[in-house]
Amino acid sequence: MLAEPILSSKDGSPKAGGAPAGGLGLAKASYYFRFYLARALEALGRGDEYLPQLEPWREMLDLGLSTWAETPDLAARSDCHAWSAHPNYDLLTIVAGIKPGAPGFKKVRIEPHLGTLDRLNAALPHPQGEIAVAYRYGAEVGASVTLPPGLTGDLIWRGKTYPLASGAQELKLPVR
Repeated sequence: MLAEPILSSKDGSPKAGGAPAGGLGLAKASYYFRFYLARALEALGRGDEYLPQLEPWREMLDLGLSTWAETPDLAARSDCHAWSAHPNYDLLTIVAGIKPGAPGFKKVRIEPHLGTLDRLNAALPHPQGEIAVAYRYGAEVGASVTLPPGLTGDLIWRGKTYPLASGAQELKLPVR
C-alpha cells in the first residue's frame, strides 16, 4: 500500500524520510505523466490510493493558483495546461467511479474508489441527462445513484456487481 504520495512535487526533492518517491526509488513524474500513474493505480486495483497522489495539486491551490500549472517551477511556467488538469477527469472516473459501461456510453459502469473520504457527491453530464452519485460512510456505505431515462448500468463495489436501472435508486453497501 502507498502510505504517502508516490512522488514529491514543488522542487522535485524527496518527501521527508530521505528516499526518493516515498522510499520506492522511483523518479519524479511530471504532472503530465501522473495521468498514466493514475491509470496504473486503477488498473492494479489500487484506485483507493489515488487521493494522496493529489498533493501537487493541493500545493498549487495553497499557492493561490486558480488553474493548473504546467510545471512546479514558479520562475518559468504557464498557469493553464490541459496536461496537468487530469485530476478533474480522475475525480469523476476514479474517485466517483463514473465511466461508460458500453460503447457510446449506452450503459454506465460505476466503480467508486473513495479512499479516505467519508462522503462524496458527484455528477456527470450524459447525452440522455445527468448521472448523479452520492456516497456516505456509516455502519454501511450508502450509495444514491440517479441515471437518466433509458440509461442502465452496474455499480461495482468491492468486487460485487449491483444492477442499476434508470431513475433514482438507493443502495446499502458493505463497508468492507
